Amino acid sequence: MDLTKIQDENRRRLAVLLNNVPHNENPPDWKKVTTLAVGGLTDIGFSKITNQLLIISHSGRSLVNCSNGEKIARDYDEYGDWYDAINLTSQGIGSVASEIIMIAGLNGGGLPTCNQYRECLELTSLQWPINDIYFCPNGKSVLIEHLQTNCCRIFSDHVLCYGFSWDGRFIAIATSSDVTIWRRLE
Repeated sequence: MDLTKIQDENRRRLAVLLNNVPHNENPPDWKKVTTLAVGGLTDIGFSKITNQLLIISHSGRSLVNCSNGEKIARDYDEYGDWYDAINLTSQGIGSVASEIIMIAGLNGGGLPTCNQYRECLELTSLQWPINDIYFCPNGKSVLIEHLQTNCCRIFSDHVLCYGFSWDGRFIAIATSSDVTIWRRLE
């Protein structure tokens, strides 16, 4: 059997497996807070101190309260010594101005893909360049047939970066034009 035939069979098997997973904008115990339009979005990063998300774009930085989706700080500096593309960090603004925030986006990096509740986010790209993000509860996976129970697809688009906040209570998924935020229900 040649490699191309094996790859095609595996792709078909994976497509059938993923088509069995339902789409649900609000996974169990989670609620979508907002989707914010951000032209030229390049990076995002969660504060490790607060429940705030730093959003970086070609026209500056915004700070968003993840609990309610409210923008609480904004600047219009395109880039400056506050941005470090090599170490993937940015100086915060507003209430987190003294914090160096780890970022993910165009230059790489990553946010946590699992949290302390053992919930995970899994990315697939069957229809590349479109990416699908799946929410998987404790011990589950969309890629293993008998472990798909309660998994759901929460997002489908050209994903720039995604992940949980450092305290595991928020999810952010960014594209080059918007960011969507979810919060865990207490």
